[in-house]
Amino acid sequence: MRTEWIVFDFGGVICTPPPDHAGEALAGALGVTQGRLWPAYWPDRAAYDAGVIDAAGFWRGVCAGLERPAPDPELVDLLVAADLDAWMHLNQQTLDLLAELGEPTNRGIALALLSNAPAEMARRIEEQPWAALFRHRVFSADLGLAKPDPRIYRHLCERLDAHPGQLLFVDDRAENLEAARELGIESVLFTDTPTLRAALAGTRFAGSIR
Repeated sequence: MRTEWIVFDFGGVICTPPPDHAGEALAGALGVTQGRLWPAYWPDRAAYDAGVIDAAGFWRGVCAGLERPAPDPELVDLLVAADLDAWMHLNQQTLDLLAELGEPTNRGIALALLSNAPAEMARRIEEQPWAALFRHRVFSADLGLAKPDPRIYRHLCERLDAHPGQLLFVDDRAENLEAARELGIESVLFTDTPTLRAALAGTRFAGSIR
């Protein structure tokens, strides 16, 4: 029996976007408002996720965008910890679905994780008990590649020893799904877990969920 894979994104699928109080912690550490924080946070995030810059470089860029002094190592450590906490607010409904899909009765189905995540986030995820549900966990920073770069999906297929037709990919960003589909990977846009359940019910994995 060949293995069929369901591949999940992390941010926005397994975890929720950072809630207000998490943003307040980051903004407070930098002495700015949330309204100023997020526009400075995102420009270099893709490079940080891909491992092109490290945490110190990322937070230097954020501080430059905020017209704040470059952070010292102690502040960088504080910001990294607050950032990790901000992205660890989990979607329990998605975790419940993962547990169902990972049940031993679902023979021939395996789960994998494909996430744009900096190295610190990758290591935090790997420490979580639920990470064991995934037979393989693939992180952008470890590869120097990030979605939607087609090379990351090719690497994923090689890692899983599977061809694109054996994969179904779940992500909350349309551009990531489009890149996967161009390689022949069936893809589902995540908006919320009930909608994902309904979408899976229309695929070859229908019998794997309650």
